[in-house]
Amino acid sequence: MEHLEELRKTLLRAIGFLLAATLAAYFFSDRILERIVTSTIGEATFLKPMEAFNSRLKIAFLMGLIVSLPIILWQIWTFVVPGLMKREQRIVLPLVLGGTFLFYGGLAFSYFVVTPLMLGVLMGFGTDHIRPQIAVSHLLDFVVTMGMASGLLFQLPLVVAVLSLVDVITPGFLIRRWRHALVGIFILTAVVTPGDGPSQIVLAAPIVVLYFASVLIARAIWRAKQKNNGPAAEPPGGGPLHG
Repeated sequence: MEHLEELRKTLLRAIGFLLAATLAAYFFSDRILERIVTSTIGEATFLKPMEAFNSRLKIAFLMGLIVSLPIILWQIWTFVVPGLMKREQRIVLPLVLGGTFLFYGGLAFSYFVVTPLMLGVLMGFGTDHIRPQIAVSHLLDFVVTMGMASGLLFQLPLVVAVLSLVDVITPGFLIRRWRHALVGIFILTAVVTPGDGPSQIVLAAPIVVLYFASVLIARAIWRAKQKNNGPAAEPPGGGPLHG
């Protein structure tokens, strides 16, 4: 019961931080929404009486979540950490911090680079008699979807680190399968983007860099495990990466 009570307090504090950040963000939501429109398509419209208001509420909630996410994760960490051993604490904390940093990086890359480029390409399909009139809610959904997709794609090093820790993949496996990885990355970015060359390449480039950074991460993890447990052959599916 004591643990349940502590969990209840942790959740209430996290929700309180989220609501406070959302309320504060609402007072800036008009400027944030205006900034999104002017930096992407230049001008948007709303088709329903409540559409603009609902878009501002959505912006306020999303900005509140983005701002309060580190505090929420810290609240969860303070609740979980007493039940973890020292070794687990050394593993979990870097994974949480790294995942958060990568997710923010993906959001920023999507907002400042990928999304404006994609919208520019898509708007170019109009003609003299087919002109875009984008509803603000549809634009916001597009921006949020692209941001979430980029944030998740940027988690690649974190996924590789976890799989390396549990001996599912090895550095040698990642090196030998790099061609397959490139094909998979371009397929994923083709699904996320409209499939045009420029936006696909722009999104795929940092993912490719993160893949090869993941090789270095897996290599460091593998060497650390060998140092602690003694030299051992790699499990089936990969050979040791030397050099």
